Amino acid sequence: MSGSAELGEQDNIAPYLKHFGETPEEQLQKNQPLMEWLKKQMEKAEVLSEEEININRQLLDRLKTHIDSFRPEGHKLFSE
Repeated sequence: MSGSAELGEQDNIAPYLKHFGETPEEQLQKNQPLMEWLKKQMEKAEVLSEEEININRQLLDRLKTHIDSFRPEGHKLFSE
């Protein structure tokens, strides 16, 4: 796709992209709260016990199974 076509498409959806920055700097500024939250989550993950890690893995496996249960055959995200 050409650059001008991409810009045209972006202009059409711009009103729906509340968190899309006009410049890379503005995008970084808009992303700061999420980046700080992710950093805190990563710091918490560094001190998890083996038991907590295993529980989180089991919960993630259950979540994946649940998500796939709503998707038709041939369109599973995790189990195919």
